[in-house]
Amino acid sequence: MIALTLLSACIFVVPGPDPAPETCDTLVADYEAELAAVQTCDEDADCGQVLANTSCGCTRDLVANLDADTTELNELRDAAVAQDCAVGGTSVCDCPEAAGFRCDAGACAWNYLASYEFLPVCEAANGDPMEIGSVTVEGDELVVEVSFSGGCNEHDVVLCWPDQSFMESFPVQVQLELFHEDNGDKCDAYLTEDRRLSLLPLAEAHEDAYGPGPATITINLDGQSVDYVIE
Repeated sequence: MIALTLLSACIFVVPGPDPAPETCDTLVADYEAELAAVQTCDEDADCGQVLANTSCGCTRDLVANLDADTTELNELRDAAVAQDCAVGGTSVCDCPEAAGFRCDAGACAWNYLASYEFLPVCEAANGDPMEIGSVTVEGDELVVEVSFSGGCNEHDVVLCWPDQSFMESFPVQVQLELFHEDNGDKCDAYLTEDRRLSLLPLAEAHEDAYGPGPATITINLDGQSVDYVIE
């Protein structure tokens, strides 16, 4: 009788299935929402908490509010990385000089010095694979045919000026490169498209170096040369 009583008092709990992991879409959305929250600012003095390892360039790491608690942001990023989800935060791998931080349209950012408002210092070799086809100039844009593998994520193509210098010839010349970031795209479709890249920063750099006025700059890119005529 005692044994039966003890048996009837036992409750057996059958463990249920583990909860399904969050999808990449959910993780990325949560991460971006939390990032926007920790970057919120009202004035420059609010900013200065550098979010380490959010970029491959030292002064390209994202910046948060000094008072922000980034614990949840880091946990979301770790969860996304564990599931091979692309949460952004990549950039060209350079270290432009910055004079502290600023609050830009309500979000914390680096206060880059004026000399880095021209084309960025970066190199194609530090990016993801990409082939370059035709190179032409249309007005103030460099039109480049590029090809790469992908199809699932947006790809970034950045026009780079590695040595930040003009070669003294007539006309003057510059050596430019294209940095490609595939943002973790694992798809294997082969895509070819035209990318239109503004040359106005190059025109500003030329004016800074030589003064205003009409000019021609010969652009060398991936073994091709084209002339950019500044009116």
